[in-house]
Amino acid sequence: MKFSSTKICFSLLTISAIIVLFLPAAALAAGVSSVTGGLDKTAGQAGLQTAQTDLPTMIGTAINYLFGIIGVIFLTIALIGGYLWMTAGGNEEKIGKAKGFIINGINGMIVIFLAYALVYTILFALKSATGG
Repeated sequence: MKFSSTKICFSLLTISAIIVLFLPAAALAAGVSSVTGGLDKTAGQAGLQTAQTDLPTMIGTAINYLFGIIGVIFLTIALIGGYLWMTAGGNEEKIGKAKGFIINGINGMIVIFLAYALVYTILFALKSATGG
C-alpha cells in the first residue's frame, strides 16, 4: 500500500481540523461557571477587582494605554536624537539630523499631552452632563 505525501497531508489536516473544531465544545462541556468561578476565586485572593466594568470605562482605559504607548514612542524618538547627537563627532550634518529627531520627539510629546488633556476634558464634561 503506497501513500502519497498529498494524502498524508490531507489526512493530517482533516484530523487537525476536527480536533480544533470539537475541542472547545469538549472544554465547555465542563461548564463555564466552573471555569469563571475558579478565576474569580484566584483574582479575589490576588486582591484584583472582579466586578464587570461598563463600556465607557473600558474605552477610557484603552485610550489611556494608547496615549501612554504613543508617549513612550515619542520619548524614544527624542532619546534616539540625543544618542545621534552624542555620536555625531562634531559633524554638522549629523548634529542637524539629531536636532530634528529631538525636536520631533518633543513636538510629539506636546501633541500627545494636549490630546490627552482635550479627551479628558471632553469625557469629564460628558460624564457630568449625563449625571454619571
